[in-house]
Amino acid sequence: MIDAGSLRKEKLFLTLLAKQHISPQDIDLIIITHAHFDHIGSLAAIKEICGCHVLAHPVEAQIMREGEVVIPPGTNMLGSAANCLGKIARPLLAFKPVESEITVDCEYDLGEFGVNGKILPTPGHTIGSLSVLLGNGNALVGDLAANLPGLTVYPPFAEMPDEIYSSWDLILRQGAQNIFPAHGRPFSINRIKNSLEKLNCFSYGMA
Repeated sequence: MIDAGSLRKEKLFLTLLAKQHISPQDIDLIIITHAHFDHIGSLAAIKEICGCHVLAHPVEAQIMREGEVVIPPGTNMLGSAANCLGKIARPLLAFKPVESEITVDCEYDLGEFGVNGKILPTPGHTIGSLSVLLGNGNALVGDLAANLPGLTVYPPFAEMPDEIYSSWDLILRQGAQNIFPAHGRPFSINRIKNSLEKLNCFSYGMA
C-alpha cells in the first residue's frame, strides 16, 4: 500500500478494500511517499488495522514520529494561496504520531514483499520524497507530479523546486512509462519528457 490519506479515512479504506475482496491483513507494508498531512493523516489507524510495517525516508520518518504538520511552500499562485490557508488551519490537521519500522534513503528492491518493483528517492516536493516504480513501467510518485485541471504536471507545492526536474529525469531514465500522481489521474511519461526537453532548450538558449 502507498500512503494512507488524510484524517479519518480509515472507514473509507476498509470499504474500498472490501470492494476489492482484500483483507487488511493482506497488507504487509505501507510505503509513505512523504510526510504531509494529506498522505499520513490516517496512517496510525490504518497501520493498527493492518498490523503491518511502515516504510519512509529517514527525514519523513522523523516528521511522522514527532507528529509535525508540515505546510509546504507554493510553486505558483494557487499553491502559495493554499500555503497561507494551510498555516491558518494547521491545528486542525494534527495527526497521531507514527513510527516507521523501515527507513530508506537509496534504491530499495520490493521483491522481498512479493512486488516486482523498487523504491526510488525522488526529492523535490520534499527532501525525503520517495517514488515506487513497478516492473510494468507504472510509477507511483506521490506529489512529485500532479495532474490538476488547467495546470502543468509540475507540482503546486515543493520544498526543493529545482530538484523536481532531476527526479523527473531519474524516473524517466529508470524506465517509467505511466505516472500515477497522488492528485489527479494517471498520465503518460511523455508529458514529463516534453517538459524536460523544453527546459533543456531554454537552458541552452540562456547559456
